[in-house]
Formats: sequence, C-alpha cells, structure tokens
Amino acid sequence: MRRSALALALWVCVPAWAQTPGKGAVFCCMDNGHQICGDVLPMQCYGKGYREMSPQGTVRRMVEPPLTPEQFARREAEERARKAEIERQRAEMRRNQSLLETYSSVADIDARRDRAVASVDVDLKQAEARQAQLLKKRESLNREAEFYQKRTMPAALQNALRESDSELSNQGSVIAAKKKEIEAIRKRFELDRVRYIALTTPRGSLPVQP
Repeated sequence: MRRSALALALWVCVPAWAQTPGKGAVFCCMDNGHQICGDVLPMQCYGKGYREMSPQGTVRRMVEPPLTPEQFARREAEERARKAEIERQRAEMRRNQSLLETYSSVADIDARRDRAVASVDVDLKQAEARQAQLLKKRESLNREAEFYQKRTMPAALQNALRESDSELSNQGSVIAAKKKEIEAIRKRFELDRVRYIALTTPRGSLPVQP
C-alpha cells in the first residue's frame, strides 16, 4: 500500500507531457552507469536528464536534468544580462532616431550649438562685468583701509570689506558655473555631431583611422 502511494505521489510530480508520451515513445536515462528505458518515464529517471525516442531508436528530443541552485542562479544572471543588453540596444535606437529627427544636417547642429553658447555667453559677460565693478569697489575699500593699519578700523569699513569678499566670491562662482555650462554645451553638441555623422554616412565611406 505504501509503495503504491509513493509511486502515485511521484507520478503526480512528473510533468504532464512525460505522463502522456507520444505514440510508441520510449524514455531512457542513465542510472548508476546503466541505461534504464520504459514506455513511460521510469522512476529511476525522475530528477535526471533523459531521452525520448521512437521504437526505431530515433531520438525525438533530449530533456535536460533539473538545474542545481548554482546553475539556476547563473542562468538567471545571464537572462538578466541578456534583457539588459536588449533594453540598452532599444534605448540606443530611440536616441539615434531622436537625433535624426532633431537635426537636419551637420550645419544645423553647429548652428544650434553656436546659438546655445551665445545665449550663455551673454550671461557670462554680464557676470564678468559685474565682477570688474566689484573689484574696483574693493580697490577703493583697500585704499581706505590702509589708513587704519596702526589704529582701529571703523566697524562700517570692516563690514564693507566682508561684504566685498562675499560678493566677489559669489560672482566668481557664477562665472565658473557659466564657463562650465558652455563647456558642457560644446561637449554635448560634439557628441551629437559625431553620432549624426556616423548615422548618416554610408558604411565604408568613413575615413580609416591610422
């Protein structure tokens, strides 16, 4: 009774396609160095790789053994990497399509770059002009402060010097940020320029790099 119950339990665990073999199918696997075959999947083959063959001995299909935890984890990692690569390629295709829809020519890219740089350059020149004004004001404060090298400096002059330091520091940060923004614009448009040329130049016509 116990053997029948065990056999029934194992049979339920077998996939449906193994329980209902094709007409005349023979299942074979290796068990402790011996080949075991049957017209249904032998119990010794459960949890192992096996072959499904025709009565004439032709292999219809090979069924791989269940994966070990390590193999399963490796396969999962490979599948994640494969999907990530597919998504990367799709994203690249979207970027390329967007690039081609954004620009009509290399000259168009250069013109847009120049306009973007010019817009920020206006702010940069204004910031530099303001910095020049602050430097002149600071020179005037420094000359006034020279009279107090050997005596106490008035509180108003001390405050003016501190405010001058703060303003000059802030204005220096603004100028540095604008210069950095211009550099980023040039780099971005240069990348677009290179990609656009690569996408629009026929293969084989690009110059060979030495």
